[in-house]
Amino acid sequence: MNNIKDEENKTAPGKSFLFDFKIGDFILRDGKLIEIEGIEALKVWIEKILKTEKFKFKIYETGEIDEYGITLLELINSGHQQIYIQAEIQRTVTETLEKNVEIINVDEFSFSRDKRTLVVNFTVNSVYGSVGQEVRF
Repeated sequence: MNNIKDEENKTAPGKSFLFDFKIGDFILRDGKLIEIEGIEALKVWIEKILKTEKFKFKIYETGEIDEYGITLLELINSGHQQIYIQAEIQRTVTETLEKNVEIINVDEFSFSRDKRTLVVNFTVNSVYGSVGQEVRF
């Protein structure tokens, strides 16, 4: 159950532009950025926040306790038991994403390995509908 303080700390993303995470750059049409909205903008926001290591980039410093991004790499490489790591990833991803007013909840987590990479799949339920997400660490 959310309390009033939690609702006050939620954020809504501003303008969004189509971004290709494989090449690491914005997609242009006729030399201009392509503005996106709705579920497409939300997918870009989710991917971006989950790929941004918290406290690593000065551009995201706000001086507040709740900086932009997520901190999971140290946890993943910690040597803790897998069940603990998975529970912490689920908690951290959920808390990070649910700060966005457009996201209702995050569920259906699953974990697998692809060689040395930890693959995390989950569903984000939003005001636009549900979307599956995958993050690789």
